[in-house]
Amino acid sequence: MEYQHAKVGQYQELDNGLKMHYHERGVGGIPLIFLHGGGQGSGGWTNWKTNLDFFADAGYHAIAPDAIGYGLSDKPEDGNFDFDSLMQALTNFIDKKGFDKVNLVGNSMGGAMSIRFTQDHPDRVEKLTVMAPGGIGPMERYIAMPAITMLKELGQMEGGFTKERLRTFLEYLTFTPSVVDDELLNERYEVAQTQPAKVFQTLHITDLRDRLHILKNMPLLVLWGRDDRACPIESAMEIMAECDNAKLVVYSQTGHWVQAEQSEDFNRTCLEFLRK
Repeated sequence: MEYQHAKVGQYQELDNGLKMHYHERGVGGIPLIFLHGGGQGSGGWTNWKTNLDFFADAGYHAIAPDAIGYGLSDKPEDGNFDFDSLMQALTNFIDKKGFDKVNLVGNSMGGAMSIRFTQDHPDRVEKLTVMAPGGIGPMERYIAMPAITMLKELGQMEGGFTKERLRTFLEYLTFTPSVVDDELLNERYEVAQTQPAKVFQTLHITDLRDRLHILKNMPLLVLWGRDDRACPIESAMEIMAECDNAKLVVYSQTGHWVQAEQSEDFNRTCLEFLRK
């Protein structure tokens, strides 16, 4: 498929024949993998476009893959898009790239994927950064959040999920609506048109709290927006209660996308953490 708005990067074929799309900067440096959040039209580039070059310039091999079913990765109508399948694809992608060890940065769904990968392969992760991750509590906790309630209501309105309704939802995720510019909106809406309904119907992020103890000594940076309407900030303290080598940074006047709303400080804070 040819895309008018989405930025095309590279593709990696997985063992199951599906192709994962990704953007890559700073080849040859320390592997630093950025994992995006969920939602209509989401992907690695729209989540991390203000961050990748900064870390590549700092000497890292910055990679932002699109999960299967998202971005420009394959999205078969009969595909598996549950959390375990997304994790299997991510692990296979990391293996295919030839990385024995990585640093992970994840937001929302990508935060949950980062935690789960670290729980499953603690010896393969050097440092872990998460921003408002999913999976810290039952799915019902997240479904009850105002942004998710709005998402459901917009999708049930007559006429379906239009571009302007997508803009309304994305702006509601932020404290600073101006970060949702026409470029981001057009790309996400274009990608959303290619996503099967099954992508959202089958995703159920596992409650990861029972295995947080595996991260007890893992170098961990936790970032949250005080005004996040999608992931409850109270979950941050559940992470901190289990992890003894963790740092928590909370940004006021910031919503769900710290990396976009506080881009410069996010970049500096993460780089300091990685280099420490």
